[in-house]
Amino acid sequence: NNNNNNNNNNPAPPSPNNSSRQSEGPDGANLFIYHIPSELRDHDLSEMFSTFGTILSCKIFIDKATNQSKCFGFVSFDNSNSAQLAITAMNGFKIGSKRLKVQLKKPKDAAKPF
Repeated sequence: NNNNNNNNNNPAPPSPNNSSRQSEGPDGANLFIYHIPSELRDHDLSEMFSTFGTILSCKIFIDKATNQSKCFGFVSFDNSNSAQLAITAMNGFKIGSKRLKVQLKKPKDAAKPF
């Protein structure tokens, strides 16, 4: 049986731009969050989004050179319903002078032209 397409026994090779291990949810459960205030950290983002469901991973990107927040990140839920609830509630949510932009992360395959 060589049908290992959706089999989690074969770990994917680590992506070069993300040294930490990122656990992603199923399609439609992974969010991109923009305009995150620079003072927020991963645990703050996790607290804000945990009311919508079970979070598998939560990451705010940090500039390695300056150690400053890049003001965007990911939140991955274990199901797409939680992600939709989070988008509905948090897209446009105002924190200080910024409004969050929350949208679905596009599946990697969508970027391929073929």
